[in-house]
Amino acid sequence: MQSLLLHFDGVAYGPKQAAVKDSKLTPFVLVADDDLDLANGVAKYFCDANFGACAVRTLGEASRILADHFVNLLVLNVSIQGHSSVEFLGQLQRNGQHVPTIFLTAKNSQPERLGALSVGDDIMQKPLVLNELVARARAVLRRAATARDWHLTENVTLNDSPFHFCGATVHPRDMKVVFPCGDAVPVGKKEVGLMAVFSAATGGKIVSRKDIIHSVWGLHANIRSRSLDQYVVRIRHLFRNNGCGGIDSLRTIHGIGFLCVTDEEDADSGKLSRSGRAAAQETQSKPLQRTKRSYLPNLAHGKRKESSITEASATP
Repeated sequence: MQSLLLHFDGVAYGPKQAAVKDSKLTPFVLVADDDLDLANGVAKYFCDANFGACAVRTLGEASRILADHFVNLLVLNVSIQGHSSVEFLGQLQRNGQHVPTIFLTAKNSQPERLGALSVGDDIMQKPLVLNELVARARAVLRRAATARDWHLTENVTLNDSPFHFCGATVHPRDMKVVFPCGDAVPVGKKEVGLMAVFSAATGGKIVSRKDIIHSVWGLHANIRSRSLDQYVVRIRHLFRNNGCGGIDSLRTIHGIGFLCVTDEEDADSGKLSRSGRAAAQETQSKPLQRTKRSYLPNLAHGKRKESSITEASATP
């Protein structure tokens, strides 16, 4: 009988999950138990219930999956190969990684259950009733989603204070932008999140597309999506239509990300450009020199790769 677990980059997906992994993501469950047969059985049942799932038998393997993939739910035996999963989850939380978790236990011990519930969301006793486990998983995910309702985006909450961006003031609680002319214009959640990212990027720091998308849409988001560019266009139109030319300080670094410069930084950039042009004119009378090149190791093939050094240009 063919297994229903499909493997992609070392992670097991259910059939429907594998078919839609590039479009609409279904919840992904990581099951960890030193009884690998049990873990695989639980993962298979989640796949049958239209989840994505992966089974591992050590906390080390679980840690590697968490580092490389977005996990919606953890299902952990309270003790795996002599190591405490409760302590493991507590360490994840102290490191800022909060993943909804259901613990599994073979004991009917109140202290163990209380300890697990102090960091996790639910606990079930073995032998497992799998349809009940899936029902509890859906309930835990609903509670987790409700608890985050006060988040506008991954990086902005309704409790955040107003902040300045390109000459206007952004109010997260009211989801509006107040322009210097006094007009207040409502905006969407993603626009607020993006303006928060750009406003924090000062000192001539370029913010990569990947960092922006993960900050606003979350770690599970598709970093190749063009949605970011569409939202930036909306923000630029919003500011220009309301007579706020400060938006010109938000510049696109093609193929890399975005740069938000202040007037002072822009002036310094102009000085550097003028000095650069003067140096270029001075060297016109000198013999041509060879283009400076760097040689980068190609780790995949053990060869050296030649590439010209170029400087990214910023365009508004």
